[in-house]
This record gives sequence, structure tokens and C-alpha cells, in this order.
Amino acid sequence: MATSFPYLLDSILALSALHLATVEPDNRLTWLDAAVRYQSQACSGMGKILPDVTRQHYEPAFVSSVLIFLFATGLPGISPETNQSNDPLSEVLEGRRLITGSAMLFERFSEMGVDAELNGWLCAPDTEENLEKNEQNSDGSSDDDAKILFDLHKSIIKSLEKLRVTIETNESPQKEIYQTIWQLLHNSIEPWPKIGPQGGVIAWPLFISEEYISLLEGGDWVARILFLHHAVALRLMCKRWYVRDKGRRLVLATLEQLDEIPPEWKETISWVQKGIGTDPVLIL
Repeated sequence: MATSFPYLLDSILALSALHLATVEPDNRLTWLDAAVRYQSQACSGMGKILPDVTRQHYEPAFVSSVLIFLFATGLPGISPETNQSNDPLSEVLEGRRLITGSAMLFERFSEMGVDAELNGWLCAPDTEENLEKNEQNSDGSSDDDAKILFDLHKSIIKSLEKLRVTIETNESPQKEIYQTIWQLLHNSIEPWPKIGPQGGVIAWPLFISEEYISLLEGGDWVARILFLHHAVALRLMCKRWYVRDKGRRLVLATLEQLDEIPPEWKETISWVQKGIGTDPVLIL
């Protein structure tokens, strides 16, 4: 497919070069330069066909958009100097924008039925995270014991249940928004180490509402706490080279923007700090 659609080939080369930047540190800058160049070409090519996308482009554009999303996810952790913004929300919203395009294209070629070349490639509901022991985790840590990740997962689910009770007793006009976002978050995390039917925690931003985003931008504390649970849950994917320490970075950037933590959230914020590895028990 990539030999027929140059923008797809460019997105494959971009992600490949970015991966090589992680495994060949001595050539990191060379690979990063190639990665950014190919990513730029892929985005330019996609930009030309998307305004009036035709049937022949549904599948290659879908695959390319997924690869572009993974590239955008991985680049800040591999090349921090390329990340121009320290706003954690803008980083997530950019990913949301990219993955929303993937979802639209997926719907388009799904309607093609048996004519779809990707038929059979996307039917893997039981896909699981790779938790095999390696010499070193992809986020640079040395402890690769899967038990730590399972313990973290249990801790996240437990914290989410406490948060659900808090939301249930909340009588603010935003209660329904909180409940909806909580359910989406729980659905994305609970199946782990299976990815689940909605793409797992990395795909959660695709499903959040504009109303919730407005609450986040306005500094609403329940919205913030939900977002921080998402960030901690990304630590469950730290063995993926393009995720690495993304969860830790999102948490730290979010906490840096906080002036004063309300008393009712101090215990939760303490749990969040432990969840990203500041506590030796949960360090990944």
C-alpha cells in the first residue's frame, strides 16, 4: 500500500527513524532529523488529500494518520527540545485531533466491507501489552518486573472507585459530565493488560467531550483529577517505546501549573505523585 501512496510511505519512514533514534543514541540527532523531515512530508501529503478524500485513500490515509499520531505521541519524550509547549492539555488535545481523523477514516473504509484491504488486520480485541522482561524498560528504568505494573493498575482502579463516590455525592451542574468522563476513563483502563475495544488509555482523549475540555481549561478540580488519572494510567504503557515516560511528563507539567491544592484533593495528589514513580514502591 505504501508503494502506491507516498504520504503513507513517508509516515512509515518517519516513525521508523524516530524508533531508530531510541535504539542508536550515538546517531540520535541524525535519525531525529530524518524523522522530522519525513513526518513533515507525510503531513503535507495528507493535507492535500484530506479536504476531499476519495475512496481509494480511505485505508492508506487511515494507516498514515495512526502512524502520524504515534509519532506525535513519541517525539516529545525522545526529543524534548522539539516540544515547544509545556501545556499538558494542548499536548493531549493535539493527539486528540490527530486520532479523531483516524476514527473518521476508519468509519469510511469500514463501510467498504469485503473490499477493504485491511479486513482481518484490525480484529484483535484480545491484544495485550507486552510485559515480558527486558534488559531495560523503554522509559529508561531498570526494574522491569511486571508485578509493579499490575500493582499500579490495581491502585489506579481503587483510586478511580474513590473518585466515583466523590462524584456521586457532587451536586454541581457538571455532575453528569464528570460521570460520563469517569466511565470513559474506567473503560479505557480496567481491561489492562488487554487493550480493550476502544483502544485503551492512549485513545481516551478521542472520546472526551468539548464540555469536559472547557472544564479542564477553566481549572475545574474534578476535571483535573480525572485528567491526572489518565496521565498516571499512561504509565501502564511505559514499555512501548513511543509512550515511555509520557504519563510522568503530563503529571509533572500539570502539577507545575497548580498554585494551591484544596485540602480535599491533597491525598489524591499525593497518590498521583506516587503513581508516576516518585515513590520507590511504584517506581517504574
